[in-house]
Amino acid sequence: MNALKQEGLGLLDYLVIKTGCMYLSDLSQKEMLCEIQHAVRELDPEAFSLWEWNDAVAYITREPVSFRGKEQAARYLLNYKENREEIMAEVKA
Repeated sequence: MNALKQEGLGLLDYLVIKTGCMYLSDLSQKEMLCEIQHAVRELDPEAFSLWEWNDAVAYITREPVSFRGKEQAARYLLNYKENREEIMAEVKA
């Protein structure tokens, strides 16, 4: 993964490549979530900065987020569908 950092790839660029997206904006499409989660599972959260994680999660989910740790941000993305369903259930209750 350090090779990616040496090449100047950021987390969003990495996810575009790993998911096969044509455009960066494709990452925010809900149909891409499984591919994104698969790419995140293969990734060491330490490979990218906390700023990059916060930026990527906010971009993908279109939600304002601010995590204190890289692992927390990665976990949020991995569980995003479940997190979203729980939030929506609470709003409807």
